[in-house]
Amino acid sequence: MVRTAIGRMTGAVAAAVTLLVGGLVGAASPAAAADGGGFASPASARACLARTGLGRVQGVARGAVCAYLGVPYAAPPTGARRFRPPAPPSPWPGTLAASTAKPGCPQDLSVGSGVGVEDCLYTQIWQPRTGGGRKPVMVFLHGGADELGAANEPDFDGSALAARGDAVVVSVDYRLGLLGWTELGGIDARYAGSGNNGLRDEVAALTWVRQQIAAFGGDPGRVTVFGQSAGAISISAMLAGDHPERLFQHAVVESGPGYLVHTRQYAQDAAAHVLAAGNVTGVAQLAAMSTDQLLQLQQKAQQGVSGPADALFFGPYIDGTLIPGPVVDRIAAGSARRVDVMLGTTENETDYWALFDPRVLDLPLSAYRSFPAVLADRKQQMYQVYAADRPGLPPGRVVNAMLTDQVFRVPTLRMAEAQARWRPTHVYRFDWHVPYVAGLPEAQNLGAMHTEEVPFVLGNLELGAYPRGAATLAAERSQLTALSQDMMDAWAAFARTGSPGWPSYTPAARTTKLWDVPERLRNAPQDNERVLWDDYSFPAWSLEPWAAQG
Repeated sequence: MVRTAIGRMTGAVAAAVTLLVGGLVGAASPAAAADGGGFASPASARACLARTGLGRVQGVARGAVCAYLGVPYAAPPTGARRFRPPAPPSPWPGTLAASTAKPGCPQDLSVGSGVGVEDCLYTQIWQPRTGGGRKPVMVFLHGGADELGAANEPDFDGSALAARGDAVVVSVDYRLGLLGWTELGGIDARYAGSGNNGLRDEVAALTWVRQQIAAFGGDPGRVTVFGQSAGAISISAMLAGDHPERLFQHAVVESGPGYLVHTRQYAQDAAAHVLAAGNVTGVAQLAAMSTDQLLQLQQKAQQGVSGPADALFFGPYIDGTLIPGPVVDRIAAGSARRVDVMLGTTENETDYWALFDPRVLDLPLSAYRSFPAVLADRKQQMYQVYAADRPGLPPGRVVNAMLTDQVFRVPTLRMAEAQARWRPTHVYRFDWHVPYVAGLPEAQNLGAMHTEEVPFVLGNLELGAYPRGAATLAAERSQLTALSQDMMDAWAAFARTGSPGWPSYTPAARTTKLWDVPERLRNAPQDNERVLWDDYSFPAWSLEPWAAQG
């Protein structure tokens, strides 16, 4: 979620941090388009023609890349396939015209108004037009709380990264919200596991990449999956599966640590809440609803939820099969021993939610009710350490620094430690932010927040969604362009070799790349704060310990 999602954020997601700290306040399928509406005749084919195992695909030249937009990786999850695992796509006759992106998956953006279509399991592919040989492949999974976002958003365009990194870049749509992440096995055993269908879509996309990406110049043996927020949580979940190296060889987890994967009980409780909101007792009732009716049911269900369940309502859960057990435990036991992993966060993750409710920056320590109960006797002591490291900042900003560490940074470092037992692992932190201006309200002086690294990684520098972002970009374009180019180079190097170009992370040194102007390497940054959490065993995401504290 970057510029587009910020402009249309739902209340459920926008309230995330406020809730955590106490709540102060259809497109046709390929087969249907065989009459020519969705296909190009062989006579019209020029450059940018791929020959896959399913049929030819005609892309379009866009500068230094060939863009193939709207290439199906699975059958449409419509009709009898609604709430079912993804099925393989069917071959198509003639040549598939892939010059226009498909709509994203259905998502509820405002009362009674949804966008997207259920026939949405498509990829966007950007292939460099220069150089020979098989190129590394980079598959991007967008964020959006598993209820927002689309691969066709300008923020997620892979052209710049593909051209600069000399890599084939793929962006994926996957089912969102109720359609992709609601566990229906409790009312019909035939739909057991449906609460992970969004994750199954992503696995299906990666399987399709392995099978077909060579037709687009990619190397199926050098696949990197990278994603941010919800996309990163899915990657964390996949790393805990059986033999993730069969899907990808490298993985980048951006602000989505594995502890945010749900427990089975959480998935069952969330599904029960959705079904109760619509008096649903059987899958047939859901199957009979229109897409808009499903989106309205989804919104109704979320409006009735309080606490952090609202912010992380949808997402992958530990089902015992696709995700056999708690993510970090699985990684520590070696589930991803054949995968190179890079992980990172932003310095001020939770400042992001001040874009929607400035009051999150004014929360006193007493409102920090999601603080772990087992650490309650040292809450004040921990606050004092964080405050001493941030002289002059108001209490609310100190609380947000603690919350960033609780939800994002420290869980990410725990995950890095687990993976480092098996394979060199790399850690970064994105520190750049719009410069502070004295005298402005706190909500106008935000730090390096959640999502802010995405425009730099993909090379789509558009900072207008952040306070004073557009003016800062205009004034500092050369420095910020250089920062973006260096980040693209690091991500591409990681995709080629498994190393982004700085030393790996070990519990002894904790070497961390800090992306800022200027860039720098640090061993164990803010380690005096990290160690304060050492006695806390982060659980998989459930209503506990959150619900017990109000």
